[in-house]
Amino acid sequence: MFSPCNNKKIFFTISGILVVLSIVLFFAKGLNLGIDFTGGNIFQFDMGKAVTADMEDTLESLTAEKIGSTDVTVQATGTTEVIVKTPELENSVSDQLIEAVKSEFGLEQSAVLNSEKVNGTVSGRLIGNTLMAVIIAVVLMLLYITIRFDFMSGTSAVVALLHDIIIMFGFQCLLGVTVNTPFIAAVLTILGYSINATIIVFDRVRENKKLMKGASPAEIADAAIKSSYTRTINSSLTTLFTIGVLYIIGVTSIKEFALPIIVGIISGTYSSLFIAGPFWAWWNSLGAKPAQKKKK
Repeated sequence: MFSPCNNKKIFFTISGILVVLSIVLFFAKGLNLGIDFTGGNIFQFDMGKAVTADMEDTLESLTAEKIGSTDVTVQATGTTEVIVKTPELENSVSDQLIEAVKSEFGLEQSAVLNSEKVNGTVSGRLIGNTLMAVIIAVVLMLLYITIRFDFMSGTSAVVALLHDIIIMFGFQCLLGVTVNTPFIAAVLTILGYSINATIIVFDRVRENKKLMKGASPAEIADAAIKSSYTRTINSSLTTLFTIGVLYIIGVTSIKEFALPIIVGIISGTYSSLFIAGPFWAWWNSLGAKPAQKKKK
């Protein structure tokens, strides 16, 4: 029978390679930070009618043409309102863009709801708040799992979470996809999604510790993974189908959210089944060996 714990060296090696490559990419290539982090111009328009995907595509193409850059984000914020984000523009270029949008869509001046620049100070504060949000989320999850299960389970779950986050960042660096606030939302979403799958595994571990008296940590973890992998994989696949369609038909801002979600779901499913459980079993076996030797 296939045993994730007995084959942990394979899974740990695969994850180790991916994590190291992700870290190397992060420092060598870096993230392609978007307007939300580097600063730029933000425009908000009331289109006067329901915003469609075609309207967003037209607005994105028009903006890219007028400013001479494809680094443009268009996002519908309501039934008729849309936000356009661009790199920092000269006032004259900003005015020309507004006039072009008004002319293209037949808008009045009152339809221009907002036009402002976002400076680097605000963007820097956003990065700090993002890091703080991730740290707080991870710490709270560690506390929750430690209270509900034990410290080893909590630490193993955090290891799996860090594995997922690092790989998500690595793929963003590799693909050069623009990183804006949707990516941060994706990271926080995956933190919750991945920890949910991991908790299911450790819930089975807790049950098996009572039912499988005398069994080794590896046997307990393997049984837990075996009883939960079908549910975990099915849940991940159905979510991937939905997010995949969203990525295919979505506009830029949606794709910025969907792509890291796809990577995170795949990584989270893998880590929940093949990293968290085997890591827990390995850690527990370290404490069991001295006791076994003494008994002999």
